[in-house]
Amino acid sequence: GRPRVRWRGDRGGVVVALLCAAVAGALTVPGFSYGVADKDPGGYVTHAVEISRSGDYAFVDPLLSSGAPVQLTSPGARFPGIWIRGARDADGSCGADRNGCTIVPQFYHLWPALLAVSYDVAGFGGLFATVPLMGVLSVLLLVAVLRRVGDALLPATRPSAGLVAGLAGGLLLATNMLQVWQTRFPTTEVLAQALFLGALLGVVVTLQTGWRPAAGFAGLMVGVGWLNRSDGFLLVLLAVAVGAVLLTVRRWDPRASWFAAGLGVVVPHALVQGYHLARPYTDANPHVSLGQWALLVGGCLGLALVLRTFLRAPLAAAVAGLERRRVQVGLGLLVVLGAAGLLALGFLRARLFGADLFDYNGREIRSFDEQIMPRLTWFLGLPAFALMLGGLLVVAVRRWSASVWAVVIPTLLLFPVYGYTASNSTRLMWWTRRYIPTVLPGILVLVALAIAFAVVWRYRGRAWLRVPAGLALAGLVAFFLSQSLPLRSHDEWGGSLDITERVAGLAGAEQGLYLWEPLGSPGQACCASTTQLFATSVWLVHGQVSGLLPTDPGQRAALVADYRARFPTMAIFVLADRGEVPQGLDPAALTPVDHIVTTLPMWEESNDERPDEAREIPVDLSIWRVTGT
Repeated sequence: GRPRVRWRGDRGGVVVALLCAAVAGALTVPGFSYGVADKDPGGYVTHAVEISRSGDYAFVDPLLSSGAPVQLTSPGARFPGIWIRGARDADGSCGADRNGCTIVPQFYHLWPALLAVSYDVAGFGGLFATVPLMGVLSVLLLVAVLRRVGDALLPATRPSAGLVAGLAGGLLLATNMLQVWQTRFPTTEVLAQALFLGALLGVVVTLQTGWRPAAGFAGLMVGVGWLNRSDGFLLVLLAVAVGAVLLTVRRWDPRASWFAAGLGVVVPHALVQGYHLARPYTDANPHVSLGQWALLVGGCLGLALVLRTFLRAPLAAAVAGLERRRVQVGLGLLVVLGAAGLLALGFLRARLFGADLFDYNGREIRSFDEQIMPRLTWFLGLPAFALMLGGLLVVAVRRWSASVWAVVIPTLLLFPVYGYTASNSTRLMWWTRRYIPTVLPGILVLVALAIAFAVVWRYRGRAWLRVPAGLALAGLVAFFLSQSLPLRSHDEWGGSLDITERVAGLAGAEQGLYLWEPLGSPGQACCASTTQLFATSVWLVHGQVSGLLPTDPGQRAALVADYRARFPTMAIFVLADRGEVPQGLDPAALTPVDHIVTTLPMWEESNDERPDEAREIPVDLSIWRVTGT
């Protein structure tokens, strides 16, 4: 019959969870007040406010819809990340479907939609608080996972292995610099992490109790993870593979059906978003095409049915063999040796295969693919990787538990995928974000299990490893805090919201048209020009209209005159760095209205050493109002 669910209090687990959550909140609340559009987080923030205003992920560009000539930053993009859905007709019109004037910002749209809800509820304070709240949720979920997994791996111990593992894993996740940074940085990674850990918790609960709704919840979380990030398809692929294995060995039961149903609720929406609504972004990232999806799912199902039908006896014998201790120990040791070999390969990559050189902004430097493991070590430390292998050894040689392996297997499979190639910006605070959703919590799960085993293991009645385990946990937490505590007083781009509000306020009760120097204009600082920082925010956050001056100075005066004729009721402004009127415009036709000189804090960006301090980015923004011809 269907299992009955019984609820009981867990005072120790609640205390551990609240303690770890308090540490996480103390290090991350509030999130960064990110008011610029230099990178992905600014794109999410500006898109969120626009969604709040318009109620839709896509919106019509007033400048494009006017039929006026428009300078683009790149083909198909008004500004970086502000992508145009389609092309305009030859006469400059939007086209019959208006796609030539419709903006669909880069990325998938779940995260900015969530931020938009937070913005509706509590303004920018609510929007920026959503990120650390997701981080606190992740810590709570990790503690809950380890509470159950620790007791399943090392049952009936005093102190409880689950409590020790939960405390260790929760503290390590809450204090690690990568986690603290991403839990204040408004990008998708921390939500992806919470969804991943929620899925793991659902799987663990359903395997340990038989409660089917937990399996449905887990499938739902995996599907929502695909809605959140394009690489969420990897977990969907893993779920398809596991389902095929269950079918093959005749272990598919109602819990698997519930998981598939939960996943199926979201997958249609994920497919529509990935292959229609946000197709350009999907195409720009590693992905599986619709045809390949059909082949994979159909192939896995067909192969499972064939093997199930014709190899029933051998498969049953293989499953029975996996329940024997000698087989489990032998296979477990092979898994540990394989993981150790991959880690060694990661650390010795350059020595084994020679220098891998590539061109980086005109300089030939060593490839960052070969430095993935050393760079991760700066944030985790070699002892963490040693303890990770120790935790895997404990899992592998103890009597196997499905719930334990369900938590460990995703890490074993996904870590090599992400560790093979950097596949991202080389700047460390940016590059490391790809390890946040699955790899970082997976590593810390194994570290926590190793520490828990050392605390509860006894030889001849004595806990010989309890003190070393405590010292290891204290040392890792201290190491993590030495990196993350300086972030507590840092506010990335703090003060930028005031600048965009000040610029937008120059139009008064009118709607303003703000014409910015093109990106890369002479004298602009790389990646921190006023156009890069503020143009999109003035437009999408404050409801003004931003455009670019032509790259050809000889065309600028004509464009400004055209805009004055097309938008007679709008206040038109010209904005540039360094207080100099952009070349091609007559200073006599421009009236200075503001000059903003200040600095904004940004954590240093480094390619070859761990960033450990903030620096001040100078802002020198001059603004003129067009008053003459």
